[in-house]
Amino acid sequence: MTKYAPVAEFLIRRGEGRVRLGFDEVEAILGTALPRSAVDYQAWWANDPTHSQARAWLDAGWQTENLNLSGRTVEFVRAATRPAKPAPATSAPPSLDPWGSLAGSVTIHDEAALVSPSGETWEAERDAG
Repeated sequence: MTKYAPVAEFLIRRGEGRVRLGFDEVEAILGTALPRSAVDYQAWWANDPTHSQARAWLDAGWQTENLNLSGRTVEFVRAATRPAKPAPATSAPPSLDPWGSLAGSVTIHDEAALVSPSGETWEAERDAG
């Protein structure tokens, strides 16, 4: 039994498809305090199957949503389908895509700002001349 199995068991027994829990309620289910990172970092609550806590709720068929770190609450939602197990690592070469996982995450509102000279002389330009 893993450290986070009590959360999975709690969720499996739930009849409804959505439940909001305070961090204190999660701690009561676990029978121990949450790690400091759960209180400080939203990434701890990510639906990332490489993390043991997330694997517990994902394997139970649930996902986290609507995390409120300042309010110390998290919402668990029954997943439409269980997530697939991550594929084993391969020795394939890394992608040459310069954006990788950041693709689509940057919005440039003023494209002219990227192509118009600022008129500013950088220190490296002054030193070279």
